[in-house]
Amino acid sequence: MNKDQIKPNMRVVDTHDHAVGTVDRIEGDIIDLARKDFADGLHHFVPLAAVKQVDGDTVIVEPGVATTVEAVTASIEYAHAHPAVSSRIGALFGVSGHGTGFGGSGIGD
Repeated sequence: MNKDQIKPNMRVVDTHDHAVGTVDRIEGDIIDLARKDFADGLHHFVPLAAVKQVDGDTVIVEPGVATTVEAVTASIEYAHAHPAVSSRIGALFGVSGHGTGFGGSGIGD
């Protein structure tokens, strides 16, 4: 899959054909989804790594991969606040420069 195949206004569905949203734009390695598709008013996105294929005007992604910036931030804050999880933050969220591909959480790295 080439990210240049993904264009604004394409439908995004999961592998079970459940609607995920509509492509607003590609920004780096992230598909930004159009806010109009979500009642919560939050900014939703899907990592390009979750794309299984592009079929015509439809982007097919793994189930359960769409998330919000707020959800990711809350997960990182939770991990920092709980000792049982905080010792594994590097494995969960990556640490800048450690080759995890995630680039670190940006919070306390």
